[in-house]
Amino acid sequence: MRRRIAVLGAGYTGHFLVRLLERQGFEVIASRRSRVITPAVPSSVLRITMDLADEGTWGNIPPCDGCVILFPVAPSEPLERFVPLLFDRCKKLVVVGTTSSYKQSAEDETLDETAPLDLDIPRVQGEEYLRLRGGIILRSAGIYGPGRNPLDWLRGGRIPSAERYVNLIHGEDLAAAALAALESDARTEQFIVTDGVPRRWTEIVMWARRKGFLAAVQFSGTAGTPSRRLNNGKLVRFLSPSFTHTDLFAELEKLENNRVSGRPEG
Repeated sequence: MRRRIAVLGAGYTGHFLVRLLERQGFEVIASRRSRVITPAVPSSVLRITMDLADEGTWGNIPPCDGCVILFPVAPSEPLERFVPLLFDRCKKLVVVGTTSSYKQSAEDETLDETAPLDLDIPRVQGEEYLRLRGGIILRSAGIYGPGRNPLDWLRGGRIPSAERYVNLIHGEDLAAAALAALESDARTEQFIVTDGVPRRWTEIVMWARRKGFLAAVQFSGTAGTPSRRLNNGKLVRFLSPSFTHTDLFAELEKLENNRVSGRPEG
């Protein structure tokens, strides 16, 4: 029998993961809080409604070999009641979070999984609640890919400074990390998921100007957090995910060429 995986929160990252799982021969269930699921999710996938805030939808999750949660979780009475049902129905749990979960003490600091977590953030509290009960937490860097072009972030004035570091992961490579976590023997672990090459925005801007993709760039000048570099060494050592988008500039060129030509990006 084919192994069954539930993807809870099948939005942007979810559609990459669903496609990858199907290619690998898994039976896939995809959920959203509403009945509307991104058209990029294949019609062959069983679609269910599941909302953590609506206990009546929890029973829609069938018994599974693994489950990947892609929506933010926060500590709550519903989460405490939901977890026993989740682990009863799913043999393996992977939760995708964010690297903004980590505290840091200096500008441009290099962080790995030994950095302290900011447990004042409700989402981080919820992820730790799940990790300590056997889940794996994948803390993702900035996700890019079709429909999420970092050069558009520059065009929109969303970047505080050219000197800040940016840490990125392509959506398909994040999906590959989730698959590697599902296939691993790991439990109660956390992993930073990034392509492993922190870059300053100025490097990206200079490349994009040489290629003719950008003209003047207006930086916002306001940063909510210090600049940081992320180390993915633990991920590489223990999970060894199959990344296929390790050349950022080649990927940006593809996104730009598709944007100019009007070709679909997906």
